[in-house]
Amino acid sequence: MRTAPRMFLLPALVIVLGCALLATVPRADDSQGAPEEPGTPETSSGGETAATPARQPGTLLPGSTRPPQPLKKVGDHWTPYDPPDPESFPKDATLHIIVPGDTLWDLADLAFGNPYLWPQIWNENRYILDSHWIYPGDPLLLPARPTVITEVVPQGQAGAPPAASPADAEDTIPEVPVAEQPEEAEPELIAEQPMMEEGPSRPRRDPGENWAHADDGDIRCGGYVAPKDSRMEYFIANQDEENKVSLTEGDIVYVGRNKRGDLPSPGSEFSIVLREAEVRHPVSNRLLGHYYKRAGTLRILASQEETALAKIVMACDQIRTGYELTPLIVGPPPDAPAPAFDRHQALDPSKPSGYVVHTGDNMERVGTGYLVDINLGYEDGLKPGDFLKIYIPTQPFDKYPALKYDYQWENRRFQSVELRKDNRNVPPPRLIGQIVVLTTEKRTATAKIVYAVGEVEVGHQVELY
Repeated sequence: MRTAPRMFLLPALVIVLGCALLATVPRADDSQGAPEEPGTPETSSGGETAATPARQPGTLLPGSTRPPQPLKKVGDHWTPYDPPDPESFPKDATLHIIVPGDTLWDLADLAFGNPYLWPQIWNENRYILDSHWIYPGDPLLLPARPTVITEVVPQGQAGAPPAASPADAEDTIPEVPVAEQPEEAEPELIAEQPMMEEGPSRPRRDPGENWAHADDGDIRCGGYVAPKDSRMEYFIANQDEENKVSLTEGDIVYVGRNKRGDLPSPGSEFSIVLREAEVRHPVSNRLLGHYYKRAGTLRILASQEETALAKIVMACDQIRTGYELTPLIVGPPPDAPAPAFDRHQALDPSKPSGYVVHTGDNMERVGTGYLVDINLGYEDGLKPGDFLKIYIPTQPFDKYPALKYDYQWENRRFQSVELRKDNRNVPPPRLIGQIVVLTTEKRTATAKIVYAVGEVEVGHQVELY
């Protein structure tokens, strides 16, 4: 029996219509991330229309922040911020319009060659309230490439950039002109000049070498130990940008006072300090005071009737409203050569001596370049620039042979020799380093380790040269 051809056309037509219907069904993962127009209903994946549901906040990873809300349409894009009009930027300004995938980290890498300079871009675009969230379509003002001192290498040395050709002169950053120095007489040979006396473990230093053992940053960012009752007269009472949690360089703050009195005069500088834990004597456990960490430097801009306006000019750590202020006293960093270091030098009982009572960053052991605090101050005769020895007591020798023997071979008798031990006298201490005093308090001082042949800990002793 033959089948009519029209019986096969009906199933084929059904298959074609089914495929066409499937192609028109909307997919949930095809929806775009841009917000809908206000009042526009949201279409679900099943194709039914419903009111837009409230978005439930998701679980954030550690260190993440929530997107700023609410979004609003500015021009042709959505953003939670109030971006400035690009037309308001100077004509010679470098403008970048954010595109999907941009981050401040990547833009700093492209603009400056260093992604760690992203705060420079954020600082120029203060309308961005959260640096973790930037939105396509918002304008960015890119600042000029900053000069990083560590990248400057003199011409002729390894790693120096090639000299720019005249054709590239307009594209290069102009160099700061250096005043011409008068011609000096040819220096004598180094071998004929006096060398610093050295101990058995002290390296030689060439004549004319810079003897500066510390810089301005060590003094402005180093802490100190002071009594607990040393309450500061001034403190940071408020900040100009309310949305910032931590303050940094360039931020404007308002200075308050604990009691009625004159406000600081414009131009005066203060250390921004935070009181930390107690500091006790490592032997007697007597309370010496509290450790005050210097978090930065603040300069007074103007004095008003009840408060003063100030600017943070240096940040050593995070700064917050409520931190106290103490007058900044910064002398010249010590630049005298250190005394000759001899590990076998005898101590002088007539010189002031004390202990290391605190180490920088609360580290258990520190070495050359770290800051320490000692329990000697200006009442003990110390002043900035003084050098002290660091030494530790020497324990009695205990590595005597434990093997005992007593035997006879032919006509000879062999016995272990009884070695003498000194259990009554104290062995002389061992010198392990040098420190230079940076700042002094009444009975404490902050110093920097300039040379060490061993690790320095709280409890190690110091003696003035």
